[in-house]
Amino acid sequence: MEPAVATAGEGQRFKRIPRQAWSGNLELGPLLNESLDHWPHLNELVQCYKADFVKDDCKYGHYESVASPSFQNQIFEGPDTDIETELQLCNARHSKSEDATEDDTPSTSGRQIYETESSGSSSKVHCSLSPLPAYEAAFDWENERSLIFGQRVPESIPAISNSGLKITVKVLSLSFQAGLVEPFSGTICLYNRDRRERLSEDFYFHMLPTDMQDQGSLDRRGVFSLDAPSPSVCLLIQLEKAATEEGGVTPSVYSRKEPVHLAEKEKQKLQVWSRIMPYKESFAWAMIPLFESNRAGGLSDAASPSSPLAPSLSGSSSQDSIVDPISKLALDGKVNHYSSGSSVIVEISNLNKVKESYIEDSLQDPKRKVHKPVKGVLRLEVEKLHDDHNDVDNASEGGSMANDLNDAGDINNGRSNRSSFDGIHSSVNSIAIAKKDAHHNGHTSNAENVDNFQAFDFRVLTRSEPFSQLFHCLYVYPLTVSLSRKRNLFVRVELRKDDSDIRKPPLEAVHPRERNTMLQKWGHTQIAVGTRMASYHDEVKISLPALLTPQHHLVFTFFHVDLQMKLEAPKPVIIGYSVLPLSTHIQLLSDVSLPILRELVPHYLQESGKERMDYLEDGKTVFRLRLRLCSSLFPINERIRDFFVEYDRHTLHTSPPWGSELLEAINSLKNVESTALLQFLQPILNMLLHLIGDGGETLQVAAFRAMVNILTRVQQESSDGAERNRFLINYVDFAFDDFGDRQAPVYPGLTTVWGSLARSKAKGYRVGPVYDDVLAMAWFFLELIVKSMGLEQSRLFYHNLPLGEDVPPLQLKEGVFRCIMQLFDCLLTEVHERCKKGLSLAKRLNSTLAFFCYDLLSIIEPRQVFELVSLYMDKFAGVCQSVLHDCKLTFLQIICDHDLFVEMPGRDPSDRNYLSSVLIQEIFLTLDHDDLSQRAKAARILVVLICKHEFDARYQKSEDKLYIAQLYFPLIGQILDEMPVFYNLNAIEKREVLVVILQIVRNLDDATLIKAWQQSIARTRLFFKLLEECIIHFEHNKTGDNMLLGASSRSPDVEHPASPKYSERLSPSVNTYLSEASRHEIRPQGTPENGYMWNRVSPQLSSPNQPYSLREALAQAQSSRIGSTARALRESLHPVLRQKMELWEENLSTAVSLEVLGITEKFSVAAGARSITTDYAKLDCVTSILMGLLSRNQSLAFWKAFLPVVYNIFNVHGATLMARENDRFLKQIAFHLLRLAVFRNDSITGGNG
Repeated sequence: MEPAVATAGEGQRFKRIPRQAWSGNLELGPLLNESLDHWPHLNELVQCYKADFVKDDCKYGHYESVASPSFQNQIFEGPDTDIETELQLCNARHSKSEDATEDDTPSTSGRQIYETESSGSSSKVHCSLSPLPAYEAAFDWENERSLIFGQRVPESIPAISNSGLKITVKVLSLSFQAGLVEPFSGTICLYNRDRRERLSEDFYFHMLPTDMQDQGSLDRRGVFSLDAPSPSVCLLIQLEKAATEEGGVTPSVYSRKEPVHLAEKEKQKLQVWSRIMPYKESFAWAMIPLFESNRAGGLSDAASPSSPLAPSLSGSSSQDSIVDPISKLALDGKVNHYSSGSSVIVEISNLNKVKESYIEDSLQDPKRKVHKPVKGVLRLEVEKLHDDHNDVDNASEGGSMANDLNDAGDINNGRSNRSSFDGIHSSVNSIAIAKKDAHHNGHTSNAENVDNFQAFDFRVLTRSEPFSQLFHCLYVYPLTVSLSRKRNLFVRVELRKDDSDIRKPPLEAVHPRERNTMLQKWGHTQIAVGTRMASYHDEVKISLPALLTPQHHLVFTFFHVDLQMKLEAPKPVIIGYSVLPLSTHIQLLSDVSLPILRELVPHYLQESGKERMDYLEDGKTVFRLRLRLCSSLFPINERIRDFFVEYDRHTLHTSPPWGSELLEAINSLKNVESTALLQFLQPILNMLLHLIGDGGETLQVAAFRAMVNILTRVQQESSDGAERNRFLINYVDFAFDDFGDRQAPVYPGLTTVWGSLARSKAKGYRVGPVYDDVLAMAWFFLELIVKSMGLEQSRLFYHNLPLGEDVPPLQLKEGVFRCIMQLFDCLLTEVHERCKKGLSLAKRLNSTLAFFCYDLLSIIEPRQVFELVSLYMDKFAGVCQSVLHDCKLTFLQIICDHDLFVEMPGRDPSDRNYLSSVLIQEIFLTLDHDDLSQRAKAARILVVLICKHEFDARYQKSEDKLYIAQLYFPLIGQILDEMPVFYNLNAIEKREVLVVILQIVRNLDDATLIKAWQQSIARTRLFFKLLEECIIHFEHNKTGDNMLLGASSRSPDVEHPASPKYSERLSPSVNTYLSEASRHEIRPQGTPENGYMWNRVSPQLSSPNQPYSLREALAQAQSSRIGSTARALRESLHPVLRQKMELWEENLSTAVSLEVLGITEKFSVAAGARSITTDYAKLDCVTSILMGLLSRNQSLAFWKAFLPVVYNIFNVHGATLMARENDRFLKQIAFHLLRLAVFRNDSITGGNG
């Protein structure tokens, strides 16, 4: 597999996602490019941070559904229905509708008619809408599968910088009243003023006079990361200029009152001096808080990753706010037209002047002298960016619920999306604000621009999360030097690899301030002019070598420089040196005090030579500095370092064969502090897996136990409430690459060592508490095993796979598969035993095993997986305990959700789909169960699967639908064999089963149906009993419809225990959908700016500006004494939701009646040819269905199809139907035809019976 491939090729399972580097300054430096072969752990670490992410594209399933069908209002007969008029209106509209586009929103007048052509042919009737889309109108595959117990939730691509907020800063200009005639430079960093600590490294910028201007330097931006908005977070800006010439022009010219402008002589002096003086001194500083304290929390719930800045002055009278931007999303939930990002121009006009050198900690000291402000303005462009790189894989790939929300009312959840930048706030008194819509090429372009400087976020080092990038550097901050004489002092910093000779050049390791330049040999501070106590605030960034040795050290050289203009540029003079061995200061942050040496003799690091050294200031530690180690290669934790050392010795075979030191190092990992363990989690897991894969048995067991301990700690100590910890998911789903084919796959070793432990437990040996931890983390190991197999499969067939073909199954070695079978059996036993004790671990483990089989179906030969499934079914055979049976249903629910479930083979080559046959058998068994919750669950599984197949874009051809119907057809046979099981179901369960039966029969071919009707008269009669049940349970019944003589006596107010539902006829998931939608005020998409669509959809609402809420409806219901009945629930719905629900109910009832009518016509035709087994003397199957249809409330669309069908039936079977044996049928049909004639006009105009 090519590393550069960003997406999975055709037939390929894995997608490679290149890692986004923070920035070019974090690439491997020259000190890391040396050969790492002698340091396997370093190789592993570098590989871990550089390798592409490897994502399994099939793991969480794919589902592409067809578009949701559009529903139209149905006209049902009522007391004032004039069918003749309705038919004429319907025909008139039908002829026009071919050229006109219909309104998406259904009319409340009830005039839109369901499109069904009136024709006598069965094919025309059968072309009507299926009952399933109306019954399961809110079907959403993602939502349904999320309800499965133990369902796996994917994580987005791990963030390189986990900050959800980025700030970009660009320095636009620096201007002084006196004029800008000399170069200025400066730094910007994030700073926490409350804790007095810097949060990021420095971003350097240079401002040149116009005649020296380099436009390229102005285009660079600093990008800073923020965890969350806080009023204590500031931009600390520090300006510097060329050190002041003795007797020359002083910096006071930039703050003096008179004269304002520089004299020509002053300009010339400054220009000449700045060209020959390479050393800088402090000039001014400013601290700009980013967030107002009264708005600090607003950004944490920002709604949109691309929310623009929309600055406006705060409502308060204070002028302190640079900007108080609030970005609002339009009512339709979409970002405004300037969503590419807007920037705020910040003008800082009171820069704090500096007269003496300082350290950053002293800036907020209340005793600090206040000097005249600089008369100048620094202009910044600040932009807020959101980290939205994870959006790529987060979109829902299936489900029609979202589509459904766009028709018949365009409902969304109505949550008002709003985010705010909370105000970049400054304490300066004089500020100008401008808003600029900039960078319309995309709001992320500023952050991703290669020219930009991504400032390293120091909080990465203290977060309890895995390092995701390679960084390996040391930040050095010289603070103070205390001398007895006044000096013009600066400090040079360099890194040396040994102390043999000070004249040798140091390592090129210091990061330059200028961009696009190589690493330098040294860096130096500003000059502290004319002082005994020199203070500094400079940052020197040093790239470290891959491996730190005791010889690596820093050398600080102290220089005095004479700041006078002479014939040549001033030359610095060395005052002394300080030396700091790096190996003695391995910690995140350390403050160090050192003495100053006059000279450095050879081998100055050795103890023996220290007696001969000459110190300044009597050897006192007069130099104080601060070090910040930032490394994802070099662990600060000693136990992790020991493990890495012993790992290297073992890998290079330089350790004793018994490896006791390595065993000790492995065992000590359990005592590693939590944050350190998490930061190096991925490389540690990789190394342990390496040992499990090719270590001896003792090492294998030790590494496995250590891994279990680490995983358990990670799961517990960084718990985010999920069963699968996100750090572990990211490791399995993205980081784990099974060593990139550099060594053997890990799954054989992992299954062997785990299987051995499981067998020991099964034999009764004591295995300790580690075994319970293994079971709790089984999901991780099983997903790791599966990915290891998948990667091997992909690598084996990648180069020799013909274009367009799928990867063939991986052929597992017999020993490996036998080991997997044994492990699976042991884990099943654990599920079985622990379920009986009611332990929740058992249910989680059950789901884990189901997903293991689910995953294996895509990798190994399916029939091998069927052996595991068969093993499971044997263990849970028959009607077992309720909790065990529930586990069995969950197992089937998960495994049957597989993308290729329909295409699975049988266990034997001659058999059809093995999984579907197991599923049908177990679902029917459950329907005969006493446990109501399990019956409901079984019925739900069946409906969801049928929906998934029906709406699957892959299976829309008639032959596909026929194949699926034939897979499920045995279920109908089982129900016919055991009808008492069906009659024992409650109404909701019956509807679930009946809608599935109708869908199966709808997609069956005529030959299969006729064959089913050929078995016996009794069986055929039972089949039509099921159709009669369909008519009864899906009847459309409104209040006031009871005037029909044959109408059902059931009232919508009749309460069924435990089912307070909005609709009795629609599926449970639709009721859940309506319940969820009712929790919020519903604001449809595409509404006017401040209005609602209610006035268009529901004109009866008194005020379109008042949103209708569930609370108000329930209050009205209570006050009018409606009570908490089904009718009250319906009336509590928002009018738009209620209208959608009624629309679905009408279409469901119509579709069921038409479907039954179509089946009856097929039966009539078959009976006419005498090709089926039935009672030809009475044709009671036909007469019972026709009477059932006639005696119930039907829609106009049904009557248009009904009359031609009845005409055809009487043409074929008239003599039988009109015989004396069918006298009751004749009376009933005559009555209902007369009733229809009454409704044609207001008076009876004739007997059209």
